Amino acid sequence: MTRAVLSFNCQLQRPGFRLDASGTLQPGVTALFGGSGCGKTTLLRCLAGLERNSAGQIEHDSGVWQSGRVHIPVYQRRVGLVFQDTRLFSHLSVRQNLAYGEQRRTGDGPSRPEVLDTLGLDGLLDRWPDSLSGGEAQRVALGRALLAGPRVLLMDEPLAALDYGRRRRIMPLIRAIPRRFGIPCLYVTHAHNEVLELADRVMLMDKGCITAHDRVDVVFSSPAHWLALGDMEPTAIWEGRVVARDNDWGLTTLATDAGRLRLPELSVQRGDRVRLRVSASHVVLLDDPPTASGALNAMPVVVKNIVTEANEALRLELQAGSRARLWTQVHRQSAASLQLEPGRRLQALIKPQVIGVTD
Repeated sequence: MTRAVLSFNCQLQRPGFRLDASGTLQPGVTALFGGSGCGKTTLLRCLAGLERNSAGQIEHDSGVWQSGRVHIPVYQRRVGLVFQDTRLFSHLSVRQNLAYGEQRRTGDGPSRPEVLDTLGLDGLLDRWPDSLSGGEAQRVALGRALLAGPRVLLMDEPLAALDYGRRRRIMPLIRAIPRRFGIPCLYVTHAHNEVLELADRVMLMDKGCITAHDRVDVVFSSPAHWLALGDMEPTAIWEGRVVARDNDWGLTTLATDAGRLRLPELSVQRGDRVRLRVSASHVVLLDDPPTASGALNAMPVVVKNIVTEANEALRLELQAGSRARLWTQVHRQSAASLQLEPGRRLQALIKPQVIGVTD
């Protein structure tokens, strides 16, 4: 089991709201997911030391940050904070904003060349904040936080104000931070795609409490969490590794727990690990293996469980390969013609969606 970098048990009482959240932060990116008003930002503020009235215990590798009467101030915790509004100093250039972060450093941290290279900031140094696009400003805010040498990076919906195209360009940069600099990240969001593309683990939060905490694939693939995740189609999240590229046919082969999958050519290298989303609507059941040459991903599956849903539909849990989980939905009439029951062996055609490169 991966060691915890930060453990917390935080309580805070406000009119009409109580925070009572316990959990651990591990290396990598952890997404803190929940609806508006559930306490995500309040928890971040407690961890950073900004809530003097909070109770409970917070322990980091470096020591106890909070316990009883102990309340280590913000600057001694060395926590990096990045918000939706970038909070850049408008009277300072990008270069000067970054220098401000360096001046606040009280220990080791990423070097300026590393940060500039990782976030692509070299061309922005002589610009002023009001001349930056939203995505550029967020990259500068990230750079300033990293140059302060944080032990932990806390991000409160930093991409919420950006359009999807800009978010897609910045998310790989955020994902690279723990690997390149060894800084664990806690990332607040209420967007499914940000969790799936960014995070290694996810904490679900509701009414001030952490209700689940596990790997992203475990949480998103579990029916027990679909309600908390919002209006989401039954979904399985798989991890795959690139094992071959066929440039003649424009195909990439992935090794997964379900077997090998071939997908239209991806911008990845052999050995890269990718995350796949297989929604129920992308799974078609057949009695026999297909003969059509265009059917790239057909595999044997076993029916593990059948759940009756509304509108004459059935939700099927399938097993593919030795341990891969899969979901699909069929009408009762189709279920009767396929003689569906637990243990039934069938063929499945699947069309997975590539979410992003995870390693």
